[in-house]
Amino acid sequence: MLDVVCGALIIDGKVLIAKRSHGASIGKFEFPGGKVEPGETRKEALIREMKEECQIDIEQVEFLQESVDENQNVHLTCFTCTAKEKPTKLLVHSEYIWTTPDHIYDHDFFETDRSLVEKLQERWSCLNEPKKPKS
Repeated sequence: MLDVVCGALIIDGKVLIAKRSHGASIGKFEFPGGKVEPGETRKEALIREMKEECQIDIEQVEFLQESVDENQNVHLTCFTCTAKEKPTKLLVHSEYIWTTPDHIYDHDFFETDRSLVEKLQERWSCLNEPKKPKS
């Protein structure tokens, strides 16, 4: 099984999705990421991949959800993360879009990632609930 990681990069209240520019899934949107190399933890792989693909250093990397695609023989681990800067160069993808979890499927996003998006929506709503005043 192929071990893959991706990152839901959150900056200024939006999450980054990226459009694939090559391969069988060209034109599909995804969270950026890639394969875990031998000897790497999944978190280390995401940090490396975000540096390679987006030219940024990520912070506050937190596990979000795992997903297994038996048909593609892929084990995908998704993390949320932040960064001090937004990606400015397109190295692996043809387009970046900043959106909210509720609008990810306005774009041609991978249907197999639905459980990741649902978990992100759940966490998002917890983070954005109005704070109740202390009594």
